[in-house]
Amino acid sequence: MQQTSGACTITGVSDIPLEPDSPDDDPFQSTVWQTDGGSLLEMMIDTDSWPDAAVAQARARFCVATDVFCATFGKPSIQVGALLCDNSRMRDLNLQFLGKDSPTNVLSFPDDSPLDDSAVPAGTSPLAVGELALAYGQLAAEANEEDKSLADHMTHLWVHGLAHLFGFDHETVGEAEEMEAAETAILARLGIADPYAGFHVEDKVKT
Repeated sequence: MQQTSGACTITGVSDIPLEPDSPDDDPFQSTVWQTDGGSLLEMMIDTDSWPDAAVAQARARFCVATDVFCATFGKPSIQVGALLCDNSRMRDLNLQFLGKDSPTNVLSFPDDSPLDDSAVPAGTSPLAVGELALAYGQLAAEANEEDKSLADHMTHLWVHGLAHLFGFDHETVGEAEEMEAAETAILARLGIADPYAGFHVEDKVKT
């Protein structure tokens, strides 16, 4: 997807080092957000780079978006690890795993195990699907540049990241169209306008 310079790219890496080295002044806060639908979002938050108001918005939006995603595609409750970091940390991850020396908005790290949710009985532990990383500075800059609310933009990128964790991709035009349709269906249920309006599908294919 080439809509923004920070387009999400799937990496296939399941063991993302979400927690950096921890000096005494480590700003990272670990917490778990449980959604109404029973999903668990295991968060590692850089409190120096993510303002309290943005974290509050992220909690409210990501929890609802996760439940809507699962309901839309008939998935059980899920377990997702997520890093809310700054541009510097995201740049390090992007360089380490993709060889790109620049920050991006979101990275997806799917779990190595096959996503066989058919064998998950109701009432059991959430299905572990992988991990995401989102950079506040990149998200805020893109929202400002594209004249979008930050809350809507980061919700879209959360949904985009979840789609990657469930196997969606945008390597080809066909894949990009399928992924876009899935995302926009979920975003519509969340009251968020189509973020792809005005873009050609070819612009969304990864290069």
